[in-house]
Amino acid sequence: MTTADLATLRRRFVLLTFLRWFPTGLLVPALVLLLLARGLSLQTVGVVFLVYGLTTVVLELPTGGLADVVGRRPVLVASGVLFVASSVVVAFGQSVAVLAGGATLAGIGRALDSGPLEAWYVDAARAADARCDLKPALSRAHAAGALGLGIGALGGGGLIALGMLPDAGSALLLDLSVPYLVAAAMGVVGTGFVVAWVSDLARIGPRPGLREVLADVPHTVVRGSALVTRSRVLRRLSARVAVAGVVLVTCELLAPVQFEASIGASGYAVLATLAFLGAAAGARLAPALAHLVRGTGRGLIVVTAVAGVLMAGLTLPGWLLPATAYVLLYVAIGADDPLVGELLHEETSASERSTVLSVQSLLGQGGGAATNVGVPALVAATSFDVAWIGVGVVVIGASLLAVGLPRGILADDGEQVSDPLPVITP
Repeated sequence: MTTADLATLRRRFVLLTFLRWFPTGLLVPALVLLLLARGLSLQTVGVVFLVYGLTTVVLELPTGGLADVVGRRPVLVASGVLFVASSVVVAFGQSVAVLAGGATLAGIGRALDSGPLEAWYVDAARAADARCDLKPALSRAHAAGALGLGIGALGGGGLIALGMLPDAGSALLLDLSVPYLVAAAMGVVGTGFVVAWVSDLARIGPRPGLREVLADVPHTVVRGSALVTRSRVLRRLSARVAVAGVVLVTCELLAPVQFEASIGASGYAVLATLAFLGAAAGARLAPALAHLVRGTGRGLIVVTAVAGVLMAGLTLPGWLLPATAYVLLYVAIGADDPLVGELLHEETSASERSTVLSVQSLLGQGGGAATNVGVPALVAATSFDVAWIGVGVVVIGASLLAVGLPRGILADDGEQVSDPLPVITP
């Protein structure tokens, strides 16, 4: 693969990441509010989200192993189809059962999607240059994903503001349903680009049949799981990912309700856009932060501690200060992702990469699933402020998990300073 080919690969990876997250961004302003408009309480919304989270948790490892066995492309296509189906179901759904069914479809699609695209890029890039610095491409891709979420959230808020449909929760379609239908259409577009651009590296030996695929998935899962438990770095990263799941779900549950009360649904859509743009900026700044503090692990300590403090900032009076803290929180979240990604891929071989990414996603979803139950109950018993501060304290404590993590690759001076731990291949 030439340098030009590698640049094309990187551009496609970035654009595919944008197309993956733009439809999801369309759903952000309506995600909680549509369910509330259908008559669900915040606690019941948490249960629907729990269905999504548990579905993802149950299927994370099998689907990650499936991507390592059959290839990234078919798994990504299946994920896109399920996203489209789930968006349509939730757009029209009126009962808890139907909405939970849509959440189940979304959970299956998310499990399929939790690693194959990134694994595809890393495999191809490492085939071209075994020691290339992954931070620049990963930071651009995470920035593109955050930008897609931000633009999508703004577009979703605009679609709601048009007010073309009824507001009554008993209507077949509501204003809050429109972003779901547009997201479904964009999901079709994104899946088309996957079909056109994603191709798996050539396999050594004959292509496995269905029986061999089913037989090999559990073995791949066991190998990937063993890698996570045997590597000190991956154990630390895995624990952090669980805490990250708590942070994200807390934001998804509480922020729409808190800010809708003060600035309205359209105002929250604008705020969510600013937050995702902040995440994009954080992702682009991640390599510079790693250089500034002289190490990827040190960068993770900084962004984790700052994120915990900013969560507590959401309890400040008024709406402007909490809104500022919310945007800055997403800057920290955006900076976290590429730093974690580099350390994870340095510890993982190609044959288990998608599985290990699924392990990380599983733990994140597991943390989120617990949050879907715990945070609404905590809010009902106390207040929003207690929930924000409580999670913030947990996040600050989680910054200690990054102590002693490797410094990573600082590519601009050519210095290889990663931890001497070898890649573990059972």
